[in-house]
Amino acid sequence: MSEQVYEAIARSSSGFVESPAGCGKTEAIVRTVGTYCSDPQLILTHTHAGVDALRQRFRKYQVPTSRYHVDTIAGWAWSWVRKYPFNAGYDGPGDVPGWNDVYDSMSALLERDFVKQGILNSYAGVIVDEYQDCTVPMHKLMVQLKCLLPCRVLGDDLQGIFGFRDDPLISWTDMRGAFGNDLGTLETPHRWINAGNESLGRWLLRERTAFRQSREPDYGSATVHRARVQYGNLGAELLRLTEEKEGRICIIGPKARRLNSAVETVLVKRAYRILEPNDLTVLRDLIVVLVDGTDAEKADAAIKFFFDSHGGLSPDTNAFISNILKGEGSRPRLVDRRALFDAHRQGATPILLAELLDYVASRTAVSCKLTESVSALKCILEEHIGSGANLKTLYAEEIAKRKYRTRSSVFRCVGSTLLVKGLEFDHAVILRDPNWQQSWGNYRDLYVALSRGAKSATLIDLAA
Repeated sequence: MSEQVYEAIARSSSGFVESPAGCGKTEAIVRTVGTYCSDPQLILTHTHAGVDALRQRFRKYQVPTSRYHVDTIAGWAWSWVRKYPFNAGYDGPGDVPGWNDVYDSMSALLERDFVKQGILNSYAGVIVDEYQDCTVPMHKLMVQLKCLLPCRVLGDDLQGIFGFRDDPLISWTDMRGAFGNDLGTLETPHRWINAGNESLGRWLLRERTAFRQSREPDYGSATVHRARVQYGNLGAELLRLTEEKEGRICIIGPKARRLNSAVETVLVKRAYRILEPNDLTVLRDLIVVLVDGTDAEKADAAIKFFFDSHGGLSPDTNAFISNILKGEGSRPRLVDRRALFDAHRQGATPILLAELLDYVASRTAVSCKLTESVSALKCILEEHIGSGANLKTLYAEEIAKRKYRTRSSVFRCVGSTLLVKGLEFDHAVILRDPNWQQSWGNYRDLYVALSRGAKSATLIDLAA
């Protein structure tokens, strides 16, 4: 059946494939291009992790690079718009673009004959991965692209969890209407078969209707481990599971906020990495204020960054960081603090931030929780201090450098469903609040979370 689907994707001028989690969607794309396509295909997805996964699989099967070009929808559109902003009617920022404006501008470019010809000269078809994550502007762009080239899409409506109130996802019904032909469904739970845990994969397939109807699945026949834990005992329980589970493990918390700071610190000390969004949101917010904010706003933003990105800071250290960033306080008694105080009396300057990062890193009791943001900030500040380049420009360049860094090899991590979607681990531990549908996520998030663990899935319901 799978080979029939692969061939159908290659031969169709328009169509869709539905693929539940862990059922071989990446494999389908790579096998389709490698076996049934002789001319180059444009492969579009949503995340840099997805791009990396596809490229790795293409290399594994030794598919010639002449047959494919893989990119994010955002990256592909921006590569055209930033070259031809006038033709695209784009007048937004060039360093940190507004993505909906970029998609609209790319749609405008597709009306231009020279762009149409450039695309037709480059590709014989388009395959779009993870289509359930397309927003309305993205969908409009893909439908327009379909008028130029054969366009086939793959996805799973149950994994559509990225939408926001002012930027909703395209409905699955609209996707079906736009692409018309049902090219088949991938229904073999390869992820769990390969891990020797086929029963969990089969259970997830059987319960898809429950998740889709926003009701609790039937755990009676599941191999999902369930527990009820008091908030106060959560850190100890997570450490116990860490010792018990062999292999890669992911702890999945609330969608819209991070875990309790103390719990995060405990986990970071046990070699867990806290996953961050690709745009390093905490860092981005700091950079914007450092460029555009008042002195008081810069100080407040820098203080927040230090407290968000580090755990184990003592009250005394917190007070010192706050005072020196605000340009306040008396001369410290400790020699290392006094040296910083004497050298920096102007508040939250780039030089002070760079030296404070080094100071905090030297504290043995302090743990860095947002390693990507802190590392990126150090690089940005070093370049800014050396060259005087604009901080926003340096931020955009640093994000571009890091965009293909993979999370697929992270051994222990903490993240939300938004950050772990598309990743696979040996073990997934899901933490669910009592009012979880208001603060944690919804049943689609639950499906995504439960499907991350190949060898085991543990669902912990938290009690006050």
